[in-house]
Amino acid sequence: MKNISITNRNLDYGISVEDIFWIKNNIITKEALRQSQDEEVIADIVAWVSMEKGLRSSSDILNQLYGFSLLNSEESSLSETVELQIQKVNEEAVIANIQHVFDKIIDIVEQSGKTFNSLLFDSQQAKISRYFQIVFYAFYKLLIEENMEVTDKASLIGHLNKAGDKTISLASGGGNWSAKEKQTQSDALYGVIRGCFSEAQENDPARNQWVTRFENILMQSSTEQALYDFKVGLHALTEDSSKLDLDTFSKIIKTLTSMANTFPGSSGYCLLGVADNKSTADRYKSIYSNEYVSYSSFYITGVDAEANKHHSNIDKYFTKLVQLIKNQPISDRDKDNLARNITTVRYFEKDVIILKIESDDQPSIYDGKYYVRHGSNVDEVAPENFGRLYSRFAK
Repeated sequence: MKNISITNRNLDYGISVEDIFWIKNNIITKEALRQSQDEEVIADIVAWVSMEKGLRSSSDILNQLYGFSLLNSEESSLSETVELQIQKVNEEAVIANIQHVFDKIIDIVEQSGKTFNSLLFDSQQAKISRYFQIVFYAFYKLLIEENMEVTDKASLIGHLNKAGDKTISLASGGGNWSAKEKQTQSDALYGVIRGCFSEAQENDPARNQWVTRFENILMQSSTEQALYDFKVGLHALTEDSSKLDLDTFSKIIKTLTSMANTFPGSSGYCLLGVADNKSTADRYKSIYSNEYVSYSSFYITGVDAEANKHHSNIDKYFTKLVQLIKNQPISDRDKDNLARNITTVRYFEKDVIILKIESDDQPSIYDGKYYVRHGSNVDEVAPENFGRLYSRFAK
């Protein structure tokens, strides 16, 4: 314990309070640190980035988040809602995202040669934890939600210089901090620094906001049935089915090409790890002893159990699918499009693989034939209808 304890004395062990991020950058005081205000700031941040709707900051909100106050239905609902959102994204992903933003802020501050406080203000201010949160939220939107990266550090430092005096305008005093002020002030800073960021070159799955997109795909499938398909997996739901069903995979790819032929600019999806009905989900649970997660009328089984049992792990399973795509009787353009768009989504500790195809400027072909999708049916296009199919894309 002595090696990780905080000390303000010149001892040869422990962590010097002067070296702690919050104190080193004059964001909170030593007294505030002793009162765990750093933990309160982190709690505010975690709750804000986890919730779809903004959340105000106050002592009673913190009590609700931690469940420290006398529980009533409203308080229980708030803590459960935040916990649910964290579970959706996955705890490790939440941690990775927040740490990533912290790392970028620390890097920018160090590059400036100043403390966070002296960078934001001409004259050092006493309590600026709320200013730090505003900077954090603006960075989070750019780095995580929009998958951007810093491409002009010098300009970014210039925009942050005296931003606490010029750009960010917070009401004085403590107590309640409204969600509206958080949002408007972080949006204001976002607008100022946006030009210093560009689309990230590396596609980091931990920073992709796929959970909401995944749920949107599930809900959209109800109204756009022709562009969505679901498979619980690629192995037959029998006790001894160790061999991947290549016929099922080929049908998936053929279905995706038929989706691409729906109309120009369309995108088709096949989700592996989502059962199309409860009986299939129950069968998957029986075979793999693995619970599924319900969302609306969908049953998310994931492909984790299947991948681990038959392919050692999800990475080898994923690699196998990419290789199989290359062997399919489709155009090189569609092979490339499918291989680039395949992704793994983590949802409630379940790995779901999303296969996506985007329509080209001409129809997609499968094994020398054209197909279109009507509802859940895949129909071959007769030769006499080729002209109509091509005219759809010629427009």
